Amino acid sequence: MTNKFHYYAATGRGNAIRLALSAANIPFEDEYPDCDFPPTAEAKDLWRSIGKNTTTNVPMLQMADGRVFTQSSAVLRAVARIGGLMPTDEGELYLTDKLLADAEDLRGEGYKSFVAFGATEETVEAFINKVLPLHFGNLERQLKESTGDYFIGDSLTIADIA
Repeated sequence: MTNKFHYYAATGRGNAIRLALSAANIPFEDEYPDCDFPPTAEAKDLWRSIGKNTTTNVPMLQMADGRVFTQSSAVLRAVARIGGLMPTDEGELYLTDKLLADAEDLRGEGYKSFVAFGATEETVEAFINKVLPLHFGNLERQLKESTGDYFIGDSLTIADIA
């Protein structure tokens, strides 16, 4: 069996995980449900049988050796550790966790601005003109404070991907 990444045929919370798998040279195949979004009861049952959570379990990474990782941020960190994209220094680990939280904050605000999810034109404008500059400014400041070309020194880490 090869590693299998279970998620929708969309980017969403699975995109950073796919990027991390690729950056870490961890081979995987995408496994999409036999339906569009929202998933069918059958798709959810399959995910529950694999992931063992009572939730839908995706994004979920099913490793060739039998291990299964669920919950997007936990899967992302597991891939980073397996693939050498997670620093080991305590200070760098904190900074990585902080940057991952910063990225998640921005992603959450971004989802609120999706017209397809019911956002108003005012919400979209506020996201573009206020929220994005605020978050991008914070990320830019942290990148400039780095001692190298990446957020954490001279090596690509999960903080650069998320």
